[in-house]
Amino acid sequence: MTTNRTVQTAADAALWLAVHRGWHVLPLNYGTKRPLGGCVGCRADNKPDHTPQTCPCLARGDGALCHAVWAATTDPEVIRRWAQRWHTSVWAVHLGVSGLLAVDLDTRPDPPPHQPLNGLPWPADEPPPADGLDTYATLAALSGGTVGTDTFTTDTPSGGLHLLYEAEALRWKGSHGKPRPGDDTVRTGLGWQIDIKAYGGYVVLPGSTSKAGLYRRSSTTTTPRPLDPWLADALTRTGHDRTAAPDARPAAPVPVLDAQTGPARYAASALRSACAELAEMEPDTGRNRKLFRSTTRLAGMALAGWIDRTTVETALAEAARHAGLPAAEIRYVLASGFGRPLAVPDIRSAA
Repeated sequence: MTTNRTVQTAADAALWLAVHRGWHVLPLNYGTKRPLGGCVGCRADNKPDHTPQTCPCLARGDGALCHAVWAATTDPEVIRRWAQRWHTSVWAVHLGVSGLLAVDLDTRPDPPPHQPLNGLPWPADEPPPADGLDTYATLAALSGGTVGTDTFTTDTPSGGLHLLYEAEALRWKGSHGKPRPGDDTVRTGLGWQIDIKAYGGYVVLPGSTSKAGLYRRSSTTTTPRPLDPWLADALTRTGHDRTAAPDARPAAPVPVLDAQTGPARYAASALRSACAELAEMEPDTGRNRKLFRSTTRLAGMALAGWIDRTTVETALAEAARHAGLPAAEIRYVLASGFGRPLAVPDIRSAA
């Protein structure tokens, strides 16, 4: 059970930020940290065109808690009425409409994946990250920037951080940084244990107390700084910009090899060709068979010493993932292909 003082502190913080910063705030459930309420009419209405933008309850502006975060408000009278009605010690800010973006850095005790960054190789001389704070610091360094704590920052009960930045309203998508089941590479979001919250997202405000504990403001400032250029670039590169024109398909991965001898050059060319063809294949066009045939051919070259087996496995797996094959299927096909290596061709006659 939270104390009245804790309840009052959380509501006061939300009210101050709404009045002085223009942030759209709302109360959350103490146990679940989810938005409260939702009017009966909206819950029963189930019409596809019944959106927050067309909801009559929200249009009234009198504090109806409909459509989750879209009920958030800057109206001090509504906020005071919510505080008196709900007596919750957990309040949040709706980021997208408030012109904010939050970088949520987690500290879960999970083992890191082999490649913790989306679209960037982890530096060979860096130890694996311990948590999202490590991942984010490395991403900043690789991007030519710094993390910086001179922005509105909240310490979470789990030991993580919420970094709030000023951003163009409703421009950025949210994401979760974690590998897919069976994969060892992060391919969504920015990186491992880095969550981005923006468009329809929210974060708990400092002064709040949930079942997990107290959220404390750790920054000396209550003003979020503008989004760092390096972070905006990283968000754009990883598909977070809602205003960017969608690409038909990301560029296919191309293995980079340093081949000196004739056989090595032949094998490198064969690998590049196989990866380029496989990466562009669509579903139901024989991707599995292509991967198997390419693996058996290159397995023979690896057995002959023309190319390194790990290089072949890594490049073919990346091309297969680009084509949309599941990680477990890729592993099985690669193992099968290396179990049946083909004899190397006579490249003297080919020359």
